[in-house]
Amino acid sequence: MVITGLMLFSTACEDEALSPYVEPLSGVHAYAKLTESSPGSFLIGDLTNPIEMNIQWVSVDRELEVNQIEIYVLFNENYVDEDGNPLVAAHGGSQGLLFKTIDASGLANRENTLLTISQQDVFNLYQDATFDYDDDGTAVSVFDNDFKPSRSTTNPFIDGDNFELRWELTTADGLLFDSWSPSICTEFNTYQAADGTPNDGGFNCTVGWILECGQVINEPAQDYTIALNDSYGDGWNGAAISVIVDGVATQYTLPDGLASTEVVTVPTGTTDLSFDFISGEFDSEVTYTITSGKGNVIAAAGPSPAVGPITLNLCSENL
Repeated sequence: MVITGLMLFSTACEDEALSPYVEPLSGVHAYAKLTESSPGSFLIGDLTNPIEMNIQWVSVDRELEVNQIEIYVLFNENYVDEDGNPLVAAHGGSQGLLFKTIDASGLANRENTLLTISQQDVFNLYQDATFDYDDDGTAVSVFDNDFKPSRSTTNPFIDGDNFELRWELTTADGLLFDSWSPSICTEFNTYQAADGTPNDGGFNCTVGWILECGQVINEPAQDYTIALNDSYGDGWNGAAISVIVDGVATQYTLPDGLASTEVVTVPTGTTDLSFDFISGEFDSEVTYTITSGKGNVIAAAGPSPAVGPITLNLCSENL
């Protein structure tokens, strides 16, 4: 027996002030939450580092048991059509593609099981996807087309992509739950059972995330050009940019004048590269840019740059 379940909530009392909780009808749902050590997004250029989450099936009234959880992945791509309109290509439609089937017969109600997913996993799932970007009746490969030249099979996901997990639950007696009321997904994160026992997890129906640039330079060994400027013309007055190569810091400053340029050669074999801004007496006069050997401006700040680690723009750099 297979029945598509829509889980609803009802209350026997019209006056909500007299009812401290709502009593659910029999049904099941799932709850997924990122682990404490998991990144919250995919990082551009990092195909193997996964997002990790714990997922559990939940029966509030403990009337039903789940023996199977099917995990679906949605991949959405932002693009601009030939008329300049921003649109979204939903490559998995509204349901997504089946990523994994979890045997939940050995999982108790509210027992976590670990689920991991990487960019490589999503690419493996969607590698044959096609889409008609210019709406001329001809679909082209999502991962090899002139509309997104920076996307390739070796760098499959780029800025503007976003992802989502959804799930379908099958109970031990054959009931299928694949959709829930909006209140389940958004309003009952702190549901309390009728006996006053708080739940040990919230409710949700999907988990979404995006692609981010990250702060790790994939190819650190190259020349970096640091342009230092001072609006008053008397140098940086103690301010400096610190370049940290595998833990060893070297400072670069403008000792006098309006501007200068420093070329920093980061040697082959470097595994860790970062930049810090060190404050001086007159930071309101200070501006700088850092350009990589690939020609990308990976940092620009000032007047009054933020003190400490410099946040890098690596979206283009790591392609």
